[in-house]
Amino acid sequence: MPFCLFTDPKYARVGMTEKEAKAQGIGYHLFKIPMAAVLRARSLMETRGFLKCMVERDSDRILGFAAFGVGAGEIMGCVQIAMLGRMPYTTLREAILAHPTIPEGLTALFSLAYLNRHCGITDKE
Repeated sequence: MPFCLFTDPKYARVGMTEKEAKAQGIGYHLFKIPMAAVLRARSLMETRGFLKCMVERDSDRILGFAAFGVGAGEIMGCVQIAMLGRMPYTTLREAILAHPTIPEGLTALFSLAYLNRHCGITDKE
C-alpha cells in the first residue's frame, strides 16, 4: 500500500520494507542515494533526504521504494507504476526522463543499482 506523509521534507513509500523482506526470507539488494544526487533537487536547493530501493536478489524486480525529500510522492508514484506493471528496475534506469525533474533521480538511483549488482561495489541483505 503506497503512502505519502506531507511533512517537510515529504516522505513516501511503496512495497516491502527491509524488515518484511527479511521476515519472508527474500534476498535483496538495497540501493540508496542522497537527494543531493538528484539534479532538480539541487536546482531547487532542496537537497535534504534520500531515495532508497530494494531489488530482489535473484531478479530485477523492485520489492520496495522509499523517498524522503522534495517531490517524494511524485517520484514514488513513478516507481509504483513500474511495480504494478512488473517492470524490472532496469526499465526505469534506461528510460529517458525529462531534465531537470525529480523523477530523473531514478536514473541515478538505478544506475547505482546496476553498478552494485554487476560490479559488487556494495551489497546489503
